[in-house]
This record gives sequence, structure tokens and C-alpha cells, in this order.
Amino acid sequence: MSLIETKDLVYLYGARTPFEVKALDHIDLRLEEGGIKAVIGHTGSGKSTLIQHFNALLKPAQGSVLFHGENINANKQTAYRTRFRIGLCFQYPEYQLFEDTVFADIAFGPKNMGMSEQEIDSAVRTAASYVGVGEELFDRSPFDLSGGQKRRIAIAGVMAMNPEVLILDEPTAGLDPQGRETILKMILNYRGVTGKTVILVSHSMDDVARIADEVIVVNQGKIALQGTVHEVFSHSAELTQMGLSVPEVTGITDRLRDMGCELPVGIFTVGQAADALADYLAGRIRK
Repeated sequence: MSLIETKDLVYLYGARTPFEVKALDHIDLRLEEGGIKAVIGHTGSGKSTLIQHFNALLKPAQGSVLFHGENINANKQTAYRTRFRIGLCFQYPEYQLFEDTVFADIAFGPKNMGMSEQEIDSAVRTAASYVGVGEELFDRSPFDLSGGQKRRIAIAGVMAMNPEVLILDEPTAGLDPQGRETILKMILNYRGVTGKTVILVSHSMDDVARIADEVIVVNQGKIALQGTVHEVFSHSAELTQMGLSVPEVTGITDRLRDMGCELPVGIFTVGQAADALADYLAGRIRK
């Protein structure tokens, strides 16, 4: 049984109006439990609409969404429960901070779940540790902190609900290189410590290549490609036609190969490029 499955999923914006748009077009998708799954696609491809169906924020015009084999839209109670079991953190979540203190903001979700005070305290401290927020910030106003800290606090608020699946929509958007690096390491740490399934929506092919185990490409409301990083990014021509690209380092190593460097194909991360170049240079020295 798949963790999340969509069957013949259709969603319409502006339904039954002259402006009707089919955002999702008969999508059949299966996501298995575990790992970091990246959802990519050009702006307007339908990827954000798709992930909002995973936790019943949007209801299909046609078809169904299953979580552990259960239709999440079977009734209002099922949909409500799913929103805690599948946590969704929107793009720029720091704009949704509103409490007086960092602790209160992280605790908001657990309170709505009806946790006891002791459970809330434990949930907040655990989530804060996942994102690298120290207890010395708990009594501070979130609005006095840096943009990167605000982002991590907002993400911690979703983690504190202990969802089975964590969905992050463009978690590195608008951050400087250091902030982006911090968020990526945070995601990898959370996945490693908890073993939970993470779904990442991203425009950065470099981020995807670095941390994802599986990639789902959405194009014109359909699933265009699904597979490992190597399987998906090997379709560079198709991705280009969809308005996407391969990781920047892939383009560099492709050019080096065209210039005569005997590098393997399928290099998608800086680490892979460094290893391949080291092997190439070592071989040149031996010759």
C-alpha cells in the first residue's frame, strides 16, 4: 500500500466560469513511505496545487487522494485529521508568525491538537532542536529575529505537530546562500533523526539533486516524469522543453566533457563533480 496515492485527480480553478482552468489533469501518482521526495515544475505547472491536495486543503473536482489507503476527503473529520498527519509549510511561512513569543508560535499547532501542557512543552523543545533554535530564544518576539531564524521557527511550528509527512513549499526561497545552506542541512537532519517522509517543492535543481531521493516532475497539470535524481535529470532535453533545467554543475561538467575531459555522464552535485575531476586528474598524472 502506498503512503500517498492520487487516482484520476482533477482540479479546476474558476470552475463553471468563462475563466475555468484545469490545474490538475487526471493525475495518477503513488508515493511510497520514506525519504525526501522533490516536486518540481515551472511556475503554473500545478505542483503547489498538487501538494495542497495531499492534506485536504483543496478538494478534487474529480478523483481521490488516499493516505495509507484511506480517502482523505471521505468526510470532514477525515480531512481535518489529515491536516495534522500531513503537515504543510507554505512558501515564506515566516509571514504567518503572529504570537508574542517564539515558544507560543511553535506551540500553536500542538495546542490546536489538544495536547496537554506537558506534551506541548516537549513538542516545542523537540521541534526547536530539529531547526537549531535554542531555548534562549523561546521568550523573544519572533519579529525581533533574522529572516532565516523566522523561517526556521515557522517550520518548527509544523514539525511540532509531529506529522507523519512534512511538506515544505520552497523552503529556501529568498534566503542568502548561508540561510539556504542552513535550511537544507536542517531538512537532512530532520529526515535522519525522525525517519519521517519529507516532500519538498523547489525551483532549485541544485537543492533537489543534493538532498532528494526521488523527483516528481509536474508539467501542465500532469506528471511528466518520476524517478530517482539520476533517472529524472538524465532527461535534460525534456526538462528544458518544460522550462526547467538540470543542476548548474551538470552544465559545467557537460561543457568540460565537450572540451575533452573524460568525465562520466550523470554528474548532478558538486560532490560528484569534485570526485570525478579528482579521478580524471589522477588518471592524467599517472599517464
